[in-house]
Amino acid sequence: MHVAVSGWLLGPHSGANRRLVCLLRHVAPLLRDDERVTLLCRNGTTPPDLPARIETRMTPIPGGPSWLRATHEAMRLPGELRNIAATVCDHGFLPAPRTSCALALTVHDTRAADGWTSRPRWLARLALRRAAERAAVIIVPSEFTRRCVTQIAPRARVVVVHNGVELPPPGNVDAVRPTLGMLLHVGHLEPRKNLEVLVRALALLPQDSPHHVALVGMDAGSGASLSRLARSLGVAQRVRMLGPVDDAQLANLYASAAAVVVPSAYEGFGLAALEGLAWGRPTLVADAGSLPEVAGDAATALPTRDAAAWASAITRLDDTAIARQARRARAAKLSWDKAAVAMLDVWRSLG
Repeated sequence: MHVAVSGWLLGPHSGANRRLVCLLRHVAPLLRDDERVTLLCRNGTTPPDLPARIETRMTPIPGGPSWLRATHEAMRLPGELRNIAATVCDHGFLPAPRTSCALALTVHDTRAADGWTSRPRWLARLALRRAAERAAVIIVPSEFTRRCVTQIAPRARVVVVHNGVELPPPGNVDAVRPTLGMLLHVGHLEPRKNLEVLVRALALLPQDSPHHVALVGMDAGSGASLSRLARSLGVAQRVRMLGPVDDAQLANLYASAAAVVVPSAYEGFGLAALEGLAWGRPTLVADAGSLPEVAGDAATALPTRDAAAWASAITRLDDTAIARQARRARAAKLSWDKAAVAMLDVWRSLG
């Protein structure tokens, strides 16, 4: 088996990129002597730090814009796969290219097909149906996303491989004292993240409340509207946009958060919620999408648009030792080790 992994979108910090790198790191020690994995990176980029068992190869396929990437994939990817004698192509974005070997397509979510982007919904659904025809298997991170895919492409072979998390050592968790009132959100600033409910919840708290929201992630269209809303409600000083951060900074933020907040109206998985639980932090999630599935009873699930409910929950955070242990126990059920085993099983069934 030789798996070629599409990695030309690697670069900026994102949940999808963290997933791919973590999976490869945990797959590496599980490979048999006759198994290979090659990460295809775009020319001019620095490959991520991976174990020696994961080979890297530069390719002239660009990361974007989407139409240019898809064009280069159509022209170059089959030849690239033949040149390295790949038996499986692991691909993580649409439209699905034609390949010269079995295609394992990862669909993180169906946001475009469900109307959560500016892309025409009919076009996104058509792309997914065509992808299902080309892919030997579609890999999704949650049962919620599996249901979404099968509603659009009912004949697709869909396999759930949950995302994972690495539990920080207990000493790291207990060594950091939470920053008073810091509510941490990790993810791009975009409409489906429903961040307005956090701003409105802040406005419902007493003026002397120490609570503030720290937004980590790229502005993907909602930054300006969030700033306007915060100013209109008089809480602009309590909404801090930190932009993307590296892994070390992100770990420090998780460790020092008073709570991790994930109010998304739509998530295909919700990695930030799982990471919040892994750090033992009080975690508040919307009762929507995959979030209740991922967080289970270890997080507090709240009505997506009910700012009063969010404000009330923010004032009642449970940071006892028992609660921290329960959160970490939930996170431990979804490890990258388990995800790597499941992913290898899928690849081996094809290669």
